[in-house]
Amino acid sequence: MARISVIVPCYNASAFLEKTIESVLAQDTQDWELILVDDGSRDATPEIIQRHCLQDARIRGVRQENAGRACACNLGAAQISADAQYLFFLDSDDQLVPGALRLMSDYLDAHPEVCLLGCQFQEVNAEGRAYGSAKRSRWVPGSFLPRALSDEERETPFVTFFCATGQGPFALYRRSVFQATTGWEKKLSCFSAQEDTDMFCQMALEGTVHYLPERLYLKRVHGASVTQQCDRVQNAYTVFREKWDNYATDDPRKKEILRNARRHYRTRHKPFRDLKVALRELPTFFRKPSVGHIRWTLSLLKSGIKGLFSQEHF
Repeated sequence: MARISVIVPCYNASAFLEKTIESVLAQDTQDWELILVDDGSRDATPEIIQRHCLQDARIRGVRQENAGRACACNLGAAQISADAQYLFFLDSDDQLVPGALRLMSDYLDAHPEVCLLGCQFQEVNAEGRAYGSAKRSRWVPGSFLPRALSDEERETPFVTFFCATGQGPFALYRRSVFQATTGWEKKLSCFSAQEDTDMFCQMALEGTVHYLPERLYLKRVHGASVTQQCDRVQNAYTVFREKWDNYATDDPRKKEILRNARRHYRTRHKPFRDLKVALRELPTFFRKPSVGHIRWTLSLLKSGIKGLFSQEHF
């Protein structure tokens, strides 16, 4: 019986997949299953999956033609056991720290009102060595300026994810609520980026989201990481914004949540973010000016000021 289903979408993942699998095997709870989804890999990924499936009955493999991470996550979710209560979508180059599944599932057991539980992460390099102190920030409306939630503030509202903060592949999903969503957004699958942002929005619109301050997830940063491909991430973000800026529902409660989130994003979060980035770029603007850089900086300043004084009705 598997209480927790760990789903790993894999595409040409042979460089790090062994370590990812080992991190699940090293968990101090045994009531899990591991579903490895090969997204049409052309390297040794299928052989690695097959070998581990033969070695441990809790590990299963499934393959699809290359369709992207979101589609692979959907396929993996469709394979989970009937007994599974929780889902964890683990990237194929990342790892769980020992005890992560037990700590997070125990928390959801004790808090039945929580549908999604996130945690903090530790960045590691290609060799697996920890570095830096980056953490996932969660922004919410303040009295005037947006403010970051502290570690002691565990509940995280929908607006945080609507503003594309706080999301990431480091969360345990309650199965019953995940099944109330439409699943991973297929329009984002071709980018393999921003799918978590969309899923966190879907889950937060259905129920309560909490965060643990512990760093239970090891996020590997290397040259092939999707997060290092700025154009790809930005194009995916454009698709995400188009969906959620125009998201419609007949549910009065959800309508109000969306209305408030859109107001905050357009009149506070985005304007202050644009002004912050523009001010950060001013030294470069004066030190090494270029036409393209000047236009970009001025467009950010214009966008920020316009947003702050917007009279748009929601």
